[in-house]
Amino acid sequence: MALDIFGRPAAERRLLVCTGPCCDRFGHASAHLAALRELVLAKRLRGNSAGSASCVQRSCLGKCTGDPVARVQPDNFWYHHLSSENLLQIFEQHVVNRQPVTDLVFAEGD
Repeated sequence: MALDIFGRPAAERRLLVCTGPCCDRFGHASAHLAALRELVLAKRLRGNSAGSASCVQRSCLGKCTGDPVARVQPDNFWYHHLSSENLLQIFEQHVVNRQPVTDLVFAEGD
């Protein structure tokens, strides 16, 4: 069973953040994920989303762009141009509240 960034069993609704060799070659994905964890704790979203939404680190999502990417399941939306703030926005707006962040969606051909 997959665990989220807080060590809990991952929920069905989840944000998968790639930390594979291409996405994390400069350490950006890992740094964004660590910052996201702190931001979620600071905003106290951890308890509010428990059981309904998760954020999970993955070693490779197979959508290499040279920059960090993320995917929302089960909606199968892909995101790029990530920062810790963007990840927080995607987590809050899309994963928790089910509203995609359209300006960050990764469209085929981007």
